[in-house]
Formats: sequence, structure tokens, C-alpha cells
Amino acid sequence: MKWASFICLLVICNGLAWRQVIIAARPALPSFYFFDVGQGDSELLNFGPVQILIDGGPPNGKALKGIERALGTEDRYIDLVILTHPHLDHFGGLIDILDRYNVGKFMTDGTAGMAPAYKNLQKPDMTIGEGDRITYGDYTLTVLAPNDAERNDTDPNKASIVLMLEGPDTRILYMGDAHEENETRLRKEYKLKADVLKIGHHGSRFSSSAPFLKEIKPKVALVEVGKNSYGHPAPAAVARIEKVGAKIYATLDHGTIKIIPKDGQLKIYTEK
Repeated sequence: MKWASFICLLVICNGLAWRQVIIAARPALPSFYFFDVGQGDSELLNFGPVQILIDGGPPNGKALKGIERALGTEDRYIDLVILTHPHLDHFGGLIDILDRYNVGKFMTDGTAGMAPAYKNLQKPDMTIGEGDRITYGDYTLTVLAPNDAERNDTDPNKASIVLMLEGPDTRILYMGDAHEENETRLRKEYKLKADVLKIGHHGSRFSSSAPFLKEIKPKVALVEVGKNSYGHPAPAAVARIEKVGAKIYATLDHGTIKIIPKDGQLKIYTEK
């Protein structure tokens, strides 16, 4: 292991089990990547000595190349890998990533994938859900979903892991492929205001509802999308996002997007 500060996993029982992974030390200036993987999702939270990967995109090698550009070819360790839900456009690229990189912990929502390729995916170390937290220095990544009811939904999208990153200079909400039903629960139960919103389900018309966007008031909205036959991003969803004043960046148009928060500002870099 390249660092020795992965302290512990705390389990506090108070009716429900609340778990918290604590990674000690103060982070360097972080950078947050939204990789251009085509029609799929993959994001990297790079805190310098510690990295967290969320999803790996489809099985086309693009996420792997994005990670190598971000971390360099010599760094072969990722501290945490989180799979939001077991659809091929989110887990397919993880098969090679988990084979090429040493990983501290591999976490999932606990649901098994139906795609034949899922059997080739490394077995996860942990199942995470609502209330779990990952803390590194001044940053906390809180799991807002799935709760027990969502985890048992027959639609894996509705059981998707949703994450809120909170730090001194920014709040980023990662929606996975969550639908409007999930958004309704979240806005009733949580303070969702965020500077950056990773749009749910590639800009599907079934996500990014007007009440949800009004609650968040994002400055920046990221759509991870490639050429597709689903109509993503849906014009209606784009219109709702624009109405709240968010600047939209789509990987289809901008390539990989990197965000560095500093002194209350967001510095945004695009690959294209």
C-alpha cells in the first residue's frame, strides 16, 4: 500500500448501522475528473496521495486511459473504487481497471448485475448505502442513496449510489443513474445545494426534475454522455438545467472535464 493512513472502519449501532471510512492526513489541492468514456459514467476524485474512482464506464478502455493521464503511468494504486450500480456502461471498464490497479477497497450498492460480463468483475469488498461516509482531511463523501427500499427496487437505476462531496471550497453531487423518484426523496430528506451536479442518467428525461434542480441551484452541471440512440441528453432535461442558470458541460462535446476548486472559485478544464 502506497500510504499508511487508511485508519479504520467504524461501525456505530444506534438502530441502524452507520459506517465511516476515515483516511487521515490533510489533502493537497484536489482535482475532480469526469472522464469522456462515451455513453457511460466514470469520475475520479484525486486528492493527491489519495484517489477515489466512481464507476468505470463501458468496456472500451477509455476510463483506464483517463486514469493513466490523470495519475501517470507509474501510479498503480487506487484507494477506493465505488460502483454506483451494475449496468454495463458503469461497470464494464472496471473489469480491466481492477485487473491493472491495486485497489484498497471496492464498494458497490449490493445488487448483482444481469449482464453476462458482470461475472468477470472482481468481487466487491463492501456494500455501502445511505448514511455511510468517507472522510479525507477536510473532505467528506456522504452516501445519500440507496436506502433499503431503493436497494430492493427491480430497476437498478433506482438503486444507484448517490454521493455528496463536501469540502471547504465546493459541494459536488454525484447522481449516478438515479431517477426522479430518487430525487423526490432526496430533496425532502437532505440539504442538496451544490456547486456542481453530475447529472443523473446521462441527461435522461426521467431525471433532473425541476423541483430537484431548484433545490440544488448548481453553478455547473456535468452530463456524461456519448453518441447514443436513447435521446440523451433529453432536450426537456437540458431546458430544465438551463432554467436554473447552470453552465452545462457534456463529455460528448467537451471531452474529459477537470474541476479544481480554489479560494471559492471553480477552475474548469476541458480536453477538447
